[in-house]
Amino acid sequence: MQQYSTLIFIALLVVAFYFLILRPQRKRQQALQRTMSAISPGSRVMLGSGLFGTVVAVGPRQVVLEISPGAEVTVLKQAISKVVTDEDEDSLDEQDELDEEEETATELPIELPGERPIEEPVTATSTEPAAEPDSSPTPTDSSSTPRDLKPPTAD
Repeated sequence: MQQYSTLIFIALLVVAFYFLILRPQRKRQQALQRTMSAISPGSRVMLGSGLFGTVVAVGPRQVVLEISPGAEVTVLKQAISKVVTDEDEDSLDEQDELDEEEETATELPIELPGERPIEEPVTATSTEPAAEPDSSPTPTDSSSTPRDLKPPTAD
């Protein structure tokens, strides 16, 4: 009976390993493969960093993106997170509305509790140069004082 319970436990671990690790990894890899195959010149893509661009050329390992008119960037295919659809991009009307809201909003300074106001830096008005500190060493301990700095002794 002990042998069967051990075999059942091992079988359950293998099944859990498959469903928790192998299957999701295979799904991610298939989705990445579909994304890579959907890349073609003229398609809009988004990089993992949130940068949008239009595909200009596709190579075996890299893609040339046009991120703004006349500005092209070469990136690895693995850096592309997804092919962008019209729903993913903000429409120009929505962007104009957001810009208008930002212009009409008045910005007031926010004062956080416990925050001190920043003081303006004080500029020196004196024309005299600042006094430099005395560079001669002052002995504080006779055991660590060099021999030539000891006061002369009376004979």
